[in-house]
Amino acid sequence: MDATGAARARVLVTDAGADDLRVAVALGGDAGWRSAGPAADTSGLVGYVMATGQPQVLTGQGGEATSALCAPCIRDDEVVGALELADKGGDGGFSIDDMELASLFATIAGAAILAHRAPPPPEPAQLTGDLTRLAAADPSRYAAVARLLQGLLHG
Repeated sequence: MDATGAARARVLVTDAGADDLRVAVALGGDAGWRSAGPAADTSGLVGYVMATGQPQVLTGQGGEATSALCAPCIRDDEVVGALELADKGGDGGFSIDDMELASLFATIAGAAILAHRAPPPPEPAQLTGDLTRLAAADPSRYAAVARLLQGLLHG
């Protein structure tokens, strides 16, 4: 937040196979902004960024509206979330430099989101058992691989 001057920041993520967003982490703002539950509105700026995969900046008009910047969290050509910054101090709102920086952070967040979603690797015993069953089904193809991996896994 310090790098862009934003008073609030949050990362919203989609759950695998769902269209709903939830707040994964948030700084600044009130309890509604920081809520870890489902995000209230995906039709505005965040919804547009999620749908297009393009970062956007909105600058408020007058004293009532705030400035906002939203960048998609993309990994492997999939939008998996969004980084949203709001309420930049000063009169100018967010700049192109802020958008580039937010996009860089959003890319890093995209990698972290997918890493969190990845299933854990199989246990060695499960892997050995699966390969042994495959070896029994087609011995010429899988027997050598199963023996090699069994030796590696069980020393």
